[in-house]
Amino acid sequence: MLVSIIIPVYNSCRYVERCIRSVFDQTYQDLEIIIVDDCCKDDSVDIIKRVLIEYPNVAPKVRFIYHEFNQGCAASRRDGMKEATGKYIIQVDSDDYVESTMVEKLAAKAQEDDADMVVCNYYYTNLNRRTLVEIEPPRDNIDFVSKVLLGNIHAGAWNKMMRRSILKEHDIYPVAGINMGDDMTILVQSLFFMKNISYVSDALYFYNCGNENSLSRTVYPMVNDLKLINLFTTFFDKIQVTDDEIVKSFYLFRLGRLGRNLLYHDLNDVEKHLPVFNVTSVNDVFSHKRMPLHYKLIVFFYLKGFMPGVNMLRKLISFKKK
Repeated sequence: MLVSIIIPVYNSCRYVERCIRSVFDQTYQDLEIIIVDDCCKDDSVDIIKRVLIEYPNVAPKVRFIYHEFNQGCAASRRDGMKEATGKYIIQVDSDDYVESTMVEKLAAKAQEDDADMVVCNYYYTNLNRRTLVEIEPPRDNIDFVSKVLLGNIHAGAWNKMMRRSILKEHDIYPVAGINMGDDMTILVQSLFFMKNISYVSDALYFYNCGNENSLSRTVYPMVNDLKLINLFTTFFDKIQVTDDEIVKSFYLFRLGRLGRNLLYHDLNDVEKHLPVFNVTSVNDVFSHKRMPLHYKLIVFFYLKGFMPGVNMLRKLISFKKK
């Protein structure tokens, strides 16, 4: 059973050798490894090619895709997915790394259960510290989507092996320009078509929280959030989602994105795009358990029209950043 591993690469020379060795050292043999060079400005790809010389048995399984200009991680992930031919797809970020048995264990579980998706536990890593993250399996797909939207389950695609035919059949690919939350777009949409989801209790992925240049440490332009919200709104309308749990979770998701943009972006721009956020009531502002308090407060102040509170919080955040 062929498994495709997709690795988008952009300026990750500090971490990419560790990443690529962990992939090349996989105990599972039936692999294709697709590396997408998103027009790197450093020697990340040269490092990969230098390491690959040490793995003559792996070399035939590796394919490179080269972008002529930097397009972002969403486009890189999309292009890798569209080139993949495996029965299942695994995403690996170039600053992370994996256990050598990851594919073997996920593939065995997929075959055993005829699973559409297999999810494993993982570690947050920072310098020499590891923090184990154990996923409590959601009760069903609706609960899974809800927990992803609320941030109770990480939306990363990297610890989730997915059946490629489902993604292809329903045209589920990252959207260029949505570079923060690009893998969330894959996960949330695909969950509505996954009939059988399995879990492996082993922690097999190492998510690097120590990369200062990581996208997860970047406050993205508001357009990223607007595109993400519009995509989910269109998708939920298309498949006619009416489940109260998802409707509320998506509302709280939009509320959180509104809070972030009120804090970090021009208020006039936020005002122009309020219909996209579609947050009008303060009733549920404080019910989002994972949303930071300063996000909740600024949304509360803004919707109540208390601009001194809004401006005070913005100044505090600006001061903290300096």
